Amino acid sequence: MSAMRDRVPVSAEMFSDEAVYRRTTLGQRELLRSGGTLSTPELRVLARVNGFTDLRCLVELAPTDVSGIAQAIRELISQKLIEMVRSSAN
Repeated sequence: MSAMRDRVPVSAEMFSDEAVYRRTTLGQRELLRSGGTLSTPELRVLARVNGFTDLRCLVELAPTDVSGIAQAIRELISQKLIEMVRSSAN
């Protein structure tokens, strides 16, 4: 794991049930690109974030465990492929 990825701040709001994420422009390009470097869980999360669906719903839709989703979110944020739109604190 790179030093940049290690610097992603983890907060409770990042993983609150009400957290909503959207793809960045870079994330949209990555999703449309074939042969990317994302893992299957990361690609699934990237495909499902839309700026409207909260994390609770994403977890319910996911065929992976919650820790896999959390790791995917951390990785996608570190690569600037997704960003938080809102959470229960917003």
